[in-house]
Amino acid sequence: MTRLKSFRGLLLVGAASLIAGPAAAQASGTLLEEIIVTATKREVSVRDVSGSVSAVSGAQLEAIGAQSYADYIARTPGVTFNQFQPGTSHVVIRGVATNSGNVQGQGTTGYYINEVPLTEPGWTIVIPDIDAFDVDHVEILRGPQGSLFGSASMGGAVNYVATKADAGAYDAAIETTLSKTRNADVGGAIKGMVNIPLVQDKLALRAVATYRNDPGYLDNVGIGENGSSDITIGGGRLSLVWTPTDATEVSWLSLYQKTDADDAPYRNPAFGDLARSTAFAEANETDVTLHSLRLDHDFGVATLTAIGAYQEKSQDFAFDYTPYRGLYNTDLGLNLTSPLFIESGGESTGESLEVRLASNTESRFEWLIGAMYFESEKNLYEQLGADGAAAAFDASPLYGPGTGSVIAPDGRIFNAFFTDLKAKEMALFGEASFNFTPQLKLTAGGRLFKTETDSTSSQVGFSTFPGGLRISPTESDEQDGFSPKVSLTYTPSEDLMVYGLYSEGFRFGTPNTQGLSAFPVPAGSESDSLKNYEIGVRSNLAGGKLLLDATAFYVDWSDIQLRLLTPDDFNYAANGGAATIKGLETSVTFSPIPQLDLQSSITYMEARLDEPLFILWYGTAPEGSQLPGSSDWSISNTASYRFETAYDPTLTLSHRYVSSGISDLNSAVPGIVPNTQGDFNVIDLRLRATIGATSVTLFGSNLGDERGVTRTLPEANGLSQGLIRPRTFGVTLNWSL
Repeated sequence: MTRLKSFRGLLLVGAASLIAGPAAAQASGTLLEEIIVTATKREVSVRDVSGSVSAVSGAQLEAIGAQSYADYIARTPGVTFNQFQPGTSHVVIRGVATNSGNVQGQGTTGYYINEVPLTEPGWTIVIPDIDAFDVDHVEILRGPQGSLFGSASMGGAVNYVATKADAGAYDAAIETTLSKTRNADVGGAIKGMVNIPLVQDKLALRAVATYRNDPGYLDNVGIGENGSSDITIGGGRLSLVWTPTDATEVSWLSLYQKTDADDAPYRNPAFGDLARSTAFAEANETDVTLHSLRLDHDFGVATLTAIGAYQEKSQDFAFDYTPYRGLYNTDLGLNLTSPLFIESGGESTGESLEVRLASNTESRFEWLIGAMYFESEKNLYEQLGADGAAAAFDASPLYGPGTGSVIAPDGRIFNAFFTDLKAKEMALFGEASFNFTPQLKLTAGGRLFKTETDSTSSQVGFSTFPGGLRISPTESDEQDGFSPKVSLTYTPSEDLMVYGLYSEGFRFGTPNTQGLSAFPVPAGSESDSLKNYEIGVRSNLAGGKLLLDATAFYVDWSDIQLRLLTPDDFNYAANGGAATIKGLETSVTFSPIPQLDLQSSITYMEARLDEPLFILWYGTAPEGSQLPGSSDWSISNTASYRFETAYDPTLTLSHRYVSSGISDLNSAVPGIVPNTQGDFNVIDLRLRATIGATSVTLFGSNLGDERGVTRTLPEANGLSQGLIRPRTFGVTLNWSL
């Protein structure tokens, strides 16, 4: 709280970044921009949505120099970004999480690209973090979105909307950045876009290519490498839009993004301020591919929308397990001398189809009906190995000659686990609104859903010797239910909106594989029960110069899906426990003069267990324990001033504060040293000038060089901590046609 108090003065004159949401401004500069969102499955202004929706436009992303989630997502009220490794950094909305990282089952935040779902059931393969260049806008929906968006959106959802090809005119843009982070080499990025009308006003193509290198700033003392963990992110997007008539639009989107990290980008604090120690570089790689086809046709009284998509995701990680090598040598009679490692990852494919029909006429009664189908298949692996493992088993007094080629056929991997998961989600959904008067509107809707999962697990290695590959029986899970949503909106004038909202969320259950553990485990987990109540106010004061908005919410979460561990170290899923989350999100936008924009947002939230929760091996987390992956306080401020002189220079100062939290439920158990995160301030400064079609931006990020911990995880080499990037200076050039 001392840091919070020290920034109270800045808070009064600060601002919440250039994010447009419940406090989006009719101010000046990019804040004047009206952002149209699809949070209600219709195209409406973000300020007309009766719910907690924020959006940041492409122009606003460019203005704050956003590259990825870390640059903008945590500036949104009610949102915590638990940054860790590429592809595994989780967004927690309104505290709905039991871990700041991956869980045994489906996550609680839904991720979408152009409304295509990317959060498959089970252990999440790749959290998509699409490069922000040439993105039309990003929508952040707070609170459960089960009625319109489906599973995984219990806490909320993030929807990227890529810029579509425009058949009206040629366009092009180039962005390049050079940056220098403390303890790192010079980094850089180059990105480009071209938009080509192939048939004037009928057919267009838009292509985007991106490449970014973020040099490592951690010293891996175990391998003697300074500045380890270079991260490269590259990919592109292709948009084709055909408009055969004024009433019909057909659009195609292809997207690919690949992330490579030479070494894991988290520190081991026991080895120094910016240091880690492993026996080898823990490389990781993720890939996301998406192809989607969309049809929009206006029948006059209603618009038909159909979206079909195919996606592929993959991840491959390597983890140092060498500190446990002595245990395996002793227990298995081995003499391994090379590093012990775990290779983990998998791949998934998904096919989805959504068809909906929404009324067009603005009348007293508006409606929307739709259906969706989502099918995914996932293959996961986890392998334990060491160079020379086969020879070590041959020389082992417990195994003997000839066993090595059976236990470790490739000479290295001597124990492996595999999971094949197939899943389906089918749903009918709808929503209807009735305007009793021009000021009073009632909206009600819901989603009738059914989910199915089939899981098969297998293992091979010393744990099954001499029997060879052991395949466990297929486990199935089927669930069905209804996820409702009801809101009442009162708009007494154009300057004031008040709404009340009730909504629910759901996610896939997780079947457990029998036979892996010597101890009994339940058949699996079912969907949690999550109910959200909120009241929101949006106001427009002082002739549009001052916007003051607030949302109070209460979440009742029960039968929580948990990831537990058997005494012989096998993960399994179960339901248990309950929690209450209550909070207040406020935001203010003020433009006292045309040159000055001030914004501020404050979120206070209590996410607490309602009853004691037993954590195997650790003890019991008592009633009142904080839920992991969230913070009680989050504050974001920005002040931007445009000088009335040549080249239109703009100076922007931003600040962000996150209070302390924990990274897992184990940390809530008395007597256990908690894995903590948060409790840091970040200050950034940007100066931008425009010279013709080119803008030049000088920037400094994390000017205080804070060691902000975004996630803490116990690993073989001790605690591992994700960090915000240390102090960084750089320059960005933007050119547009």
